[in-house]
Amino acid sequence: MQPRINVAMKAARAAADFILHAQEKFLFDKEQGQNANEVYQNVCQGAERTIVHHLEKAYPADTITTRLQGSVQEGNEGEWIIDAIQGQHLFTRSLPGHVITISYLVAGKVEHALMVNPATRDEFYASKGRGAYLNNSRIRTGGARSLENTTLGSQFPGTETTIAYAAGQFKVLEEVAHKGARVMMQDAPALMLANVAAGRLDAAWGLDLREWEVQAPLFIAKEAGCLFAGFDGSPNYESGHVLCANPRLFKYLLPILNKQLNG
Repeated sequence: MQPRINVAMKAARAAADFILHAQEKFLFDKEQGQNANEVYQNVCQGAERTIVHHLEKAYPADTITTRLQGSVQEGNEGEWIIDAIQGQHLFTRSLPGHVITISYLVAGKVEHALMVNPATRDEFYASKGRGAYLNNSRIRTGGARSLENTTLGSQFPGTETTIAYAAGQFKVLEEVAHKGARVMMQDAPALMLANVAAGRLDAAWGLDLREWEVQAPLFIAKEAGCLFAGFDGSPNYESGHVLCANPRLFKYLLPILNKQLNG
């Protein structure tokens, strides 16, 4: 494990402990009339501060940017990008399925990335050119050759930004179902993409995603042998849509997604 990954992992573990402790009193806070979104914001900022505390102490010359608080430390070396709780909806329901993501960039390119699932304690990480790991074991994406008997991942199009794609998404689900695949819905895009890297899912696609949602997991997926692109095949996925799959399934799914969701 690389030194920066080691430090960031300790920070993420501390944040995971903080999040789990906060969830224990989350239902009580809602019963007392606190707004669920306000509670989420408070817990997420607390988790961010926990991670920042570890990183700024170890790397005072690095820039540190968090999703909610923005830039909290300016430096002249690399940059840390932190998303402390991705999967807000499930978190506010006290359900598992949210994840911590941390990326380290040099000259705008990811060099290290890690993810920690507070509920399961799964720890994904990767460093450039050194492969991807889950709980200290090397991972590679799966080898499915067709959609039959595969397990795929995607989002339920129930947010303000994804509802416009609902009709196309349901057509995709119908088409892959007829080809023998099953699809699980995941609230945290990073988690489903990392599970493709680990071979737990055979492929996954996301709708209208932000760079901070996919930066860490796509880096991990690349190190695990996955291919990813926008639904038009562009490696930049500027539309926010992204398909991530093992190389064999990639060519089967891309035309389907391009036809139904890239209009």
